[in-house]
Amino acid sequence: MTPVPIVPESHSHVLAEFDCLDPLLSALRLDSGRLKCTCLAVSKKWLALGTSAGGLHLIQREGWKQRLILTHKEGSIVQVACCPSDEDFIAVATSQGLVVVWELQLERRGRPEKVSMSWEHRGQLITSLCWDTGSLRVFAGDLGGKVSFLRAGSSKLGKAATFVIFPVQTVTTVDSRVVQLGYQDGRLLVSSLSRCYLCDTEREKFWRVGNKERDGEYGACFFPQSRSLAVGQPPLLYCARPGSRIWESSFSGEVLSTHQFKQLLACPPLPVISYKSEPRYDPAQRSPQSVAFSKLLYLGDQHLLTWTDSAIYIFRPQSGQVLLWSEIKDVVDIAVHRSELFCLHGSGQLSHLSLLSAERCAERLLRRESWCLAATVCCMYPHALIPSRTRKLIPIDRIEHLRSQLSPASHPELIGQLDEVISKLEPLDSASSSRRSSISSHESFNVLDCGIYRVISRRGSQSEEETGSLVNQSMPEEERLKEFAFGPEEDPADHEPQGTEAERPESGMQFHLPLSFRPKPPRIALQAVKDRCVCVCVCVCVCVCVIFVLF
Repeated sequence: MTPVPIVPESHSHVLAEFDCLDPLLSALRLDSGRLKCTCLAVSKKWLALGTSAGGLHLIQREGWKQRLILTHKEGSIVQVACCPSDEDFIAVATSQGLVVVWELQLERRGRPEKVSMSWEHRGQLITSLCWDTGSLRVFAGDLGGKVSFLRAGSSKLGKAATFVIFPVQTVTTVDSRVVQLGYQDGRLLVSSLSRCYLCDTEREKFWRVGNKERDGEYGACFFPQSRSLAVGQPPLLYCARPGSRIWESSFSGEVLSTHQFKQLLACPPLPVISYKSEPRYDPAQRSPQSVAFSKLLYLGDQHLLTWTDSAIYIFRPQSGQVLLWSEIKDVVDIAVHRSELFCLHGSGQLSHLSLLSAERCAERLLRRESWCLAATVCCMYPHALIPSRTRKLIPIDRIEHLRSQLSPASHPELIGQLDEVISKLEPLDSASSSRRSSISSHESFNVLDCGIYRVISRRGSQSEEETGSLVNQSMPEEERLKEFAFGPEEDPADHEPQGTEAERPESGMQFHLPLSFRPKPPRIALQAVKDRCVCVCVCVCVCVCVIFVLF
């Protein structure tokens, strides 16, 4: 076995494939030459797969169970879009130009109903769908450049809405084929073969993004601003340009800057960490890439995703950096939810990828007992495993246990490289000592039972210290106990903000740090005191009543 090459420190994330969706396609009979998957969409709850026979399969992502199949006789399914704000609605477009909005009615346990239909694009191939979640409208763009919308009639909009037929309206007709649509805060973004257009749908105003034209399939999308900025900050626009360039524009369509990625993409591709094959990384530099980004998608936490038929690219646009790019063959379409990617290939096959930090990827492989693959990731990304901050996620004893699972006869060089990484691992105590030394002279601190340093400013008043003491002492303790719980993990997506670390739940961890006995948190102790006080008051009242009756 050849030595595992080390990835440069500038790369911190990977695309990882943990699940195989081939059995799912086989169960749905979508792996045959006659019937195959043609389009897909994903939400928190659903994976929606359109088929060449006009069927729409709705797969519940929790447990990968099929819940519904919706049939259409107006041709194959070419576009599907899940409503981001209400999982009970889904929009479908067929090859004959029909747009249908379904209401699944799962909460009422009713049968799915077609709540809206549009033949506005009859005879035209619909190329893009998107939702206006505020008023439950669906926008559709076709091959001829026409853009229309239909409104979903539903009882959720009021009792009268079920008896009203909402008209289908044509928003505009642009100069060429609609490549991609996007909607955000009352504005519709239309990307055609030659330009990007911004439409204020309420005031019916239209204007172009930038002045230069283009010729080809280039996507565009809205990009929400970072949470660290002021509340209410409008989103940005990113529009693809020829030669691996992307325009950054304001919400009003003014071009602010042009990001050049041609030279930055001269770096070698990062391997996809997959159970299918051993990851291989060639550190040799590549030539600059002039790529046409046919679609742009917002991914995870402030990342921008695009792809070609042979590669996936992920950027940090606001810093003008390439997070990673990986070679993946025969990619036709990609649907994303937070940091998860579902890729549709030309053969009709699906692949499920996750964007993770290198240390998070290694931790998940350890939980799955994929020893050889986990050791390879540790050796490829030692800069992500060595820092002390990683010890909370991957303690040293877990990596030592990983080493013991490797066979010296089969993986002697991998064991040698892993030993080198283990010798450089920083213990968790180094982080504690650095925090201790960083406390200034005008501050004091005490150490909680869970190991957290609570800083007390001498300039603060006593009331400030008292009000913060219960929160500071109880919350970290409970969070740490939850983190090392022995039960199955909860879905971080329900508790954490959107980011690259969000994952789906898996089986329980194989390794756990032993927790020493700790006293109950103050909130628990206060609750016990409260309960005792209530019992004492009840007893006193009973005694008073007895004495009153006797005398």
